[in-house]
Amino acid sequence: MHNYENKMVGNYRGITYAMLISLIVDEWNVFLIPQTNLFVSSYFHLNSLSFGFVTGIVFAGAAIGSLIGGYFTDKFGRKLIFQVDMLVFIVAALVSVFSPNFMWFIGSRLVAGIAVGADIANVYAYIMETSKIGDREYTGSLNTLMASISILSINFVVLYMLTRGGPTSYIWKYPLIISAIPAAVGLSYSFKLKETTLWKKISSNTVEKKKISDLFIDSLKRKTTLFTWVSGAASTIEIGTFAFFIPFIIGKLGISSPEIQRMIIILVYSFGIPAGYLGPVLLPRLGLRGLSYSGYIITIVSLVLSGLFLIEGEYLLVPFSMFMFVWGNHWNSQPILTSQALVSDTEFRGRSVGITNFISELPAFLSITFFPSLVDSFKLGPSTLLITLAPLAGLITAIFVFKEVYGYKEDLAILGTATVEFA
Repeated sequence: MHNYENKMVGNYRGITYAMLISLIVDEWNVFLIPQTNLFVSSYFHLNSLSFGFVTGIVFAGAAIGSLIGGYFTDKFGRKLIFQVDMLVFIVAALVSVFSPNFMWFIGSRLVAGIAVGADIANVYAYIMETSKIGDREYTGSLNTLMASISILSINFVVLYMLTRGGPTSYIWKYPLIISAIPAAVGLSYSFKLKETTLWKKISSNTVEKKKISDLFIDSLKRKTTLFTWVSGAASTIEIGTFAFFIPFIIGKLGISSPEIQRMIIILVYSFGIPAGYLGPVLLPRLGLRGLSYSGYIITIVSLVLSGLFLIEGEYLLVPFSMFMFVWGNHWNSQPILTSQALVSDTEFRGRSVGITNFISELPAFLSITFFPSLVDSFKLGPSTLLITLAPLAGLITAIFVFKEVYGYKEDLAILGTATVEFA
């Protein structure tokens, strides 16, 4: 039995590494344009509306892809959809880099976003069906750490290209083409992956299948789903504000050096590394619920302070509230997809995660697209205070609706918990 367990733990680790690589690819594609949008805008000569649209287009694609990918993940299995996603990422990156015009670029980024949404649904299904109890909560909550790694990697590439000189309007192409590298690694490694035992058991028609409507029959599943929907929307709407903080503050402080500007961006986002690491580590103590409302409290305080500092013109103080925001947003984001994936049965796990991610991504697309216009009308300070309503809704839901699901294992009843703990 000992050798069997060692073998299964080895398989689990291999799948975990593949899923973390996949999350890096997802987050790299999500944040690439928001982190390089000034260069993209310069290259394509965009107005305010087009600027917001190109910044948010991947979120729109991710919303669409979440629904499509969730359905295909449940129908055709985890492994096949994972391979298709990695291939689409590679193709989309190449098309984006060599786009002859803005419409081609928008189209390729939309396709990349569809792959992001599909991959999110697939990855969380894979994680929940191949990890031990406790480990799957931990791995699922590493999503924001992967996001921070991606964001910092993008900015280090940009900083390196800035130091080399040359036309700055082309800089966005370098981190974009580099995004194809982890996707290629994931694709090559996928041939070593196995389909999950739980999905194979369900697809074999030897057990009675459950319906996605079961999410709303069971009280715990219903409350968890409501929490993930509200919290998902709240968490991503926050980003609509934050994406525009740094360029605004840099402009107000009179920092003209592109290299120093990029170093400030790296400094701010570096706070995501300890936040992204500590959140999953503290799960046995805080639980998913405690991690969620702790993050929302930090986020609300940071946004209120940011809004007030901006209104009063205290621009030197805004970076400190931005550090708080990065930490808070990491913590309130980590429990969302993990909780939904935990309480979902194998039959509809991809679809339920996909729906939750759709509800998360669509508000993000709208807020990022139209927030520049909102700022033009009301200025950044008042607009930031208005956005605070989003995390407030998330906080209320986390405290009064969400019930703790850390350690949940009823979804494993198909084969028995002991059978799949090391799968």
